[in-house]
Amino acid sequence: MSRIRTNHRSFSFPDPVVLSAPSGKEDAGSIAIFGPGLIGGSVAMALRKHSPRTFITVCGRDVAQLQEITKRKLADAVQIDPIAAVVDADIVVFCTPVEAMEGLAAAVAPHLLPRTVVTDAGSVKVCVTEKLVPILGSRFVGGHPMAGSERSGIGAARADLFSGAPCILTPIDSTDSNALQRVTAFWSSLGARITNMSPADHDRIVACLSHLPHVVAFALVDLARSSLPEGSVQLAGGSFRDATRVAASDPKLWTGILMENRHEVVLALRGMSELLGSIAASLNENDAEDLLGFLKCAGGFRGTLPLPEGGSEKTS
Repeated sequence: MSRIRTNHRSFSFPDPVVLSAPSGKEDAGSIAIFGPGLIGGSVAMALRKHSPRTFITVCGRDVAQLQEITKRKLADAVQIDPIAAVVDADIVVFCTPVEAMEGLAAAVAPHLLPRTVVTDAGSVKVCVTEKLVPILGSRFVGGHPMAGSERSGIGAARADLFSGAPCILTPIDSTDSNALQRVTAFWSSLGARITNMSPADHDRIVACLSHLPHVVAFALVDLARSSLPEGSVQLAGGSFRDATRVAASDPKLWTGILMENRHEVVLALRGMSELLGSIAASLNENDAEDLLGFLKCAGGFRGTLPLPEGGSEKTS
């Protein structure tokens, strides 16, 4: 039996339920987007492309970003007042850092119309669900489009950011079925592929597929910084750049994400630590057969990943 193996207790996940996209486009007349950054800006751009008749309001605190939204005609209205932003909104989308969502929900909840549904784009779902459902009730449907960039801000936004990308929705038993249907149609209309699962399953899976890769990228960069002669990083080739691309992400944003999902991230880190220890043992014992078996298994599994939109690996 191979010495090199993962901690299966940490990485055994249930199969998600994959939903096909609705045939029609989201017919919401008015959408309020909170957060004019990469995700919020991309939502606005995608709506302009796919649902040009939708009335878009973007709300944020950064006046410069709101001015850029207005300059690029990505919204019909911009607001710094959350209450004004949700007037007549059919769908509200929180694209802010997770820690800001509870306060926003509390501010706007009394002013939402009975028909208004609320979703979010946060990278962690248990804490968001626990905080927002008591405020918003059954109208809230947690969401997480698995799309992004190491760049941030409206300047990094793209109309095709969600095209072909997975989007995880995390309804719970009390979620209104009509709200789930409408939120599913909304994200699908932007080009996303919808998967439903529980908030806890989301956080466990995403800890391995997104959060751990970010930590490892930051760690690899720091290892090079602290252990190699000065200037060595100038010799880095494509493998180092590809493996560490996401280490250029916003440190403050990722501190919040990792802290909110710290339990699952710690389990993933422990699994990774055990795996790296097993690889080191195989190298130390000159066990090429064990190492080859591990590399073949991992490489084969990597080959099962679906190709991104366009049919080839992105190089940017």
